[in-house]
Formats: sequence, structure tokens, C-alpha cells
Amino acid sequence: MAGATALGLSSGCLGGISGNGRTVQFGAVFPLSGPLERVGTHGLRTTQQAVADINEAGGIDGREIELTEIDSEASADTAVEKYRALDTDSLVGLVGGLVSDVSIALSQEVAADGVMEVSPASTAPQLTNAGRSDDRKFFGRTVPSDGLQAAAMAKVVDDPLYIGAESVALLSIDNSFGAGLAQAQTEYLDTEVVADVRYDPSSNSFSKTLASVFENDPEAVAFTSVSGQETDILDAYAQSEHGVPWVFSAGMFAGDIPSFYEGFYSASLSSSRTSGYFELVRRLSDIDSLASFAANAYDAMFLMAAAAQQAGEVSGSAIADTIQYVSGGTGHTVSVGDFDRVRSLTDAGRSLNFQGASGAVDLTEDLEPLSSYLIQRVDDGAVSSLELLQTQFFESGGDR
Repeated sequence: MAGATALGLSSGCLGGISGNGRTVQFGAVFPLSGPLERVGTHGLRTTQQAVADINEAGGIDGREIELTEIDSEASADTAVEKYRALDTDSLVGLVGGLVSDVSIALSQEVAADGVMEVSPASTAPQLTNAGRSDDRKFFGRTVPSDGLQAAAMAKVVDDPLYIGAESVALLSIDNSFGAGLAQAQTEYLDTEVVADVRYDPSSNSFSKTLASVFENDPEAVAFTSVSGQETDILDAYAQSEHGVPWVFSAGMFAGDIPSFYEGFYSASLSSSRTSGYFELVRRLSDIDSLASFAANAYDAMFLMAAAAQQAGEVSGSAIADTIQYVSGGTGHTVSVGDFDRVRSLTDAGRSLNFQGASGAVDLTEDLEPLSSYLIQRVDDGAVSSLELLQTQFFESGGDR
């Protein structure tokens, strides 16, 4: 892809990131090795595709983008170390990180340097206030905060239409994602929280963890994890004597549904494939199926470039000031591959309304989108959709 360089942990220099007056410098921070390699690699590919589309249209204000690739290895320390090796005086923006721990660490760095960072995948609620400096927010994301998911999960627990529990135990994966979502749930739940427990998915035994969860006899369990890291603790629960309804965080009703999931709930992002998504897939025809958040990565790169073009200034500060206004509203619609249209519209003084590969991506003042959530339940071994919580539900504070 056009203008891409790679930065390894042992690199002593960037090899041309400073560029020249005819180029614009961006970075892409993804886990390109380890267990998240596929998700990270697909995110990088779509970011590269956005760069190629922008450069083919003549670049930002006639200046082509050069993209530097950073393998975060899903480690906050590694990501920060490699970021600090960059020439941040020339760097305009970053796509990334993927995991929330990386984004939280980088958001402090970019705010100090005046570099714009847009994550395609980090959902931790604490990122809503991250990356602020001099009345600007230098961190945004093209996925909604887990604060929305917390409100949806709390509705399932509280509402007599669903579980209607009088007490609940929170069980969360032991990282910033799990901790952030657990904290957000405590703010939304009307039901009494009788346990707040973290678990390590690599543990050899979960007996003590489950004993802590059920010590005070909760009527429900609100479970925060990620697909692929929930299996062992749920298998341990299936072998236990306990039997209460659970509500899962997003993405764990997939594939074969175990019999003990009967009556379990999920609060998941409601998504539909957009015309922009199918256009992106067409451009990446060598990939059979895009991994999660890959479409969001394309949108992150495209939005930053569109914001710079709209602002008439290629800088992190200009992007931070403008990105919300090109993401949605009443402007002229642009989508995947439309950067030539972005340039012609902004040259004519027109406003933009980006409809991306991942959806509308209408950013709030906190530079994150709202989204709809779907409440689902397992009935007779199949997943049933019960209610779609529209964005108005979250705008009203979770209907509290």
C-alpha cells in the first residue's frame, strides 16, 4: 500500500516519517503479532486502503499521506515505547489502538503532543474523557463507549420484562475493559450489587472465583468478557450447583449454543451492513471475511483526513476541532472511496456527512458515536431478539 513503513521494537529510527512538505504523516497502531494478530492485521489493511483511496484522489490538500505501521503486540508499554520513537513534530494522527489498555496509555501521549488519535475498537468507558488538552479532545473513536452497553445490560437485569432481579453479581474479565464496564454498570443498576468479581481467563481453576460470585446468593449474574475468553469459566459454572440467569456483554452468542445458556441474555451492538461496507469489501477482495473492527479502522483514517481537508489545515489540532462536524449532521453525504468528492465539496465551501463502512459514525462532543443495542435471549437452544434499544434510549440516560 502507498507510503507504508514498519516500526519494530528494536528500530532506532523511523526511516522517513518526517517526510517533506508534499506529504502528511500518520501512524497505525495495531497488534500485528500474538493472539490478536488477525484482528490487528485486518485493521491495518483497511487503514492502508483508506490511505490508498485518499492518495489516489490527490491527498489532503494535494499532499499524500505516508503511513507508519506500529505493532503494539497488544501491550500498552510496547505501544508507548514505539510511539515515542516517532518524530511527533511531523506526526498528524494515529489510527489505534485496538485494545483499550493501549488506547488509554497512548491518549495521554498524543494529547501532550497535539496528535489526533482515533481508535476503531477501544470501548472502555474511561476513554470518553481521555486525551484532553487545552480545551481540545485529541482522542476519538469510531465505536461506541461501553457505557452504552452497561446501560443495556442494566436494563436486562432491572426490568421485570426480562430478569427483574433484586440482586446481581458482576463478573468481569480482569483488564481495563472489564473494570470499566463493571464500574459503569454500578452507575446504571437499580438492583443491589452483591458482588463485583474479576477473573483471569488463563486460570487453571475457577472454583474460588465462582464462590465469590455466589457468596451472597445473587438472583442474576452480569458477565463481561470477550469472545474466546469466556469458555472455561462458563464451563466451570455449568458443572456447579448454581442456576441463575446471566446477561452477557456483546459478542458471545455465536456458533453452537451450550444447553446451559438456556434463559441467558445478551446486550449486543445492533449492526447492519452498509453500502460503504460492501464497497470496502469489494476493494479488499483477497480477504474472505473482514475481522471485527476492520471497517471501523477504515472510517477512523478517512474521518481524520476529511477533517483536515475541511479545516484547510493539516494538524492534530485542526482535526480535533473539525472531526465531529464532518462525521454527521446535515452536510453532503460521502462514503468509502469518496475522497475526491470530499475535496470538491470542501473546495466549494460545503459541509460533509460521512457515512462509513461501519455505519453513520455520527460523533458526539466526546468524539464517539452512539449506537443501537439489541437485547437477546436463548430460548429452546436458539437466540431470540427481544428489543432494539435505539440511540434515544441512551441519550435519555438509559431511561433511568
